[in-house]
Amino acid sequence: MTEGNERVGRRVEGVVEPLKDVTIRGLNPELYNSVAELSRRLGISIGEVMNEAMKLLLDVRGELMTGLSPLMEGIRSAGKALGEGISNLAPIPISGVEEVELSREDFERFGRRVLITDIKRLVISQDVDEGTLEKYVAVIRNCDEVSFPRSISKLLALSKCRNVGKVSFY
Repeated sequence: MTEGNERVGRRVEGVVEPLKDVTIRGLNPELYNSVAELSRRLGISIGEVMNEAMKLLLDVRGELMTGLSPLMEGIRSAGKALGEGISNLAPIPISGVEEVELSREDFERFGRRVLITDIKRLVISQDVDEGTLEKYVAVIRNCDEVSFPRSISKLLALSKCRNVGKVSFY
């Protein structure tokens, strides 16, 4: 089965390459309709929803390859929840901000895992410990600069980062 064509592209060194049509065969019609409904409710294109879903899958798969197999169960559960249009297991995307500092209180009050993406300068506050970072930050992706407190293990911090220009510790 051939579903509708969506426009996709990729970012290379901050520049988005031209988009091209991609046809995907064999999609589950119920899943596609659920994604289409979700995109309508969010006011974004089906392509944008699919791009985020595929990025999330690749990010989570990368974590699984490092030995975090419990996430696989989360992916399965999230897939079922997405079919119902509700997913409390998927990280909430935070994006499109010039600069932001996030504290332990910010994470705890929000209470959900986040996917931080496309922020020029992100500062994780001194009061954020490794447990808080592990519990609330799924992935930090496509940021120009990210600063962590020295109390955070460099390897833990780096394991959260994907396509980040500069990582520093203060």
